[in-house]
Formats: sequence, structure tokens, C-alpha cells
Amino acid sequence: MSLPELRAVIVDDETPAREVLQELLLDHPNVKVVGEAGSVATAAKLCMDLRPNLVFLDIEMRDGDGFDLLPKLDPIPAIIFVTAYDQFAVRAFEVNAVDYLVKPVHPERLAHSLQRIVRQPPPVRAEPLTEDDRIFLKSDSTCRMVFVTEIAGIEAEENYSKVHLTDGGSILMRRSMSEWERILPGQHFVRVHRSVILNIGAVRKVVMNGRDELTVEIAGFPAPLQLGRRSAARIRQLLRRQNPQ
Repeated sequence: MSLPELRAVIVDDETPAREVLQELLLDHPNVKVVGEAGSVATAAKLCMDLRPNLVFLDIEMRDGDGFDLLPKLDPIPAIIFVTAYDQFAVRAFEVNAVDYLVKPVHPERLAHSLQRIVRQPPPVRAEPLTEDDRIFLKSDSTCRMVFVTEIAGIEAEENYSKVHLTDGGSILMRRSMSEWERILPGQHFVRVHRSVILNIGAVRKVVMNGRDELTVEIAGFPAPLQLGRRSAARIRQLLRRQNPQ
């Protein structure tokens, strides 16, 4: 079976690290390194000009980090993160990363990462996110990198989910509510309805409308939410847990 050609760009602010990866890739003739970049700004222009289908991406660089590059890529190529840290450093990218490599890169791990692209497996599934993590949000028309705590809530819309951000923005994504519930930190996010997940930290006002209903104002949502008895009970319970006094 002939292997697909991979046109790769290596993004790392350390020249020796780029050279090591270049040398390791000589054992993979289907991978052609078409460019190198030592900064996020250079990498963005390089990827725009060369249109690679694979990027080896360092996480921490002098002018930012690899996280800052992804929103500048359109289309987004396969991404293999290269990091001096362990898996926790890339958990926020469980949606998009093909794999990650920890420095120093071992030939066997590199080969495994490239095989993941050839076999087109499902994306790497990371552990649930924490409040300090960032996540890459991408729709057909836009993409953003945000901290988990900047997500005010999520509403289901047929086969999509609308992610509301605390700054008032929103992104429509093809992701199920159950998947969001799995990856978001449970101590901050609660599924108050089968079609609504809220960040309790984004709740600005709660108004009781009798025993069985309440109105919730959430930062970033265009309008208050009306919640029924069961949802109201969940909200009250979580608010009491966070503010026991």
C-alpha cells in the first residue's frame, strides 16, 4: 500500500529541535518538509503560502504558543504537537490533535504518530478539561481559542451545539451535548436540561417565579433562560454548594 504524501511544516522556536525532527523524518519518505518557522507569526504566513497538510507544532514559543497559531489556519491541517511537557499540556486540543510528541522525540513515537494520519483514526480523546485549560472552538465560518471558564453555556440546536461565550460571542459546532458533558469540569458546569449546559460561574441573576420555575440571567447569553422545576432544583443546589453561607 502506497503511503499518502504529507507536506509538513515544522514550527519550533529552537533551531536544534527543528533539525532533530528534520533528521528523524528522513526515515519517512512520504513526508516532505516544505518549511520551517521559529515563531507564530512566521508560521501563520508560511502555512498560508504553502498550504501544508501536516504541522509539527511546539506549544511554548517566544512570541506566544502553538495555541495562538490554530485560529490563523484555514483549512486546518493535521496537527502533531511537540512539547517538552507531558500529556496534560495538550488536553485542551483533544478535538483537533492527531497526536502529541514529548521531547526528546523518539523515532518509534514519531512513526506511531504518522501512522495515525495514514489510518485516519478518531481524534485523541483527552481527560476531562479543567478550569485552567483552553479549548479550540471551530465552526464552518470561525474559530476561537478560549479558556474553559470563558464558556458561559451550551445549547443544543438539532445536530449542533451553540457555545455561548461570556463576552457575548457564540460558535455553532457539530458536537453532542453528552460529549460536552463528558469533557467539561463538573464542578463548574451543570446540565440543567437535556438541551442546556450552564457554567455556574457565569450566572448573574436568579429570579424565582414561584416554586417550580426560575429565570436565570447568564453572562454572554442574549436573553434570560426560563427553567422548570427539575432544572431549578439543580441550579439552586449547585449555587448553595458554591456559596454555602
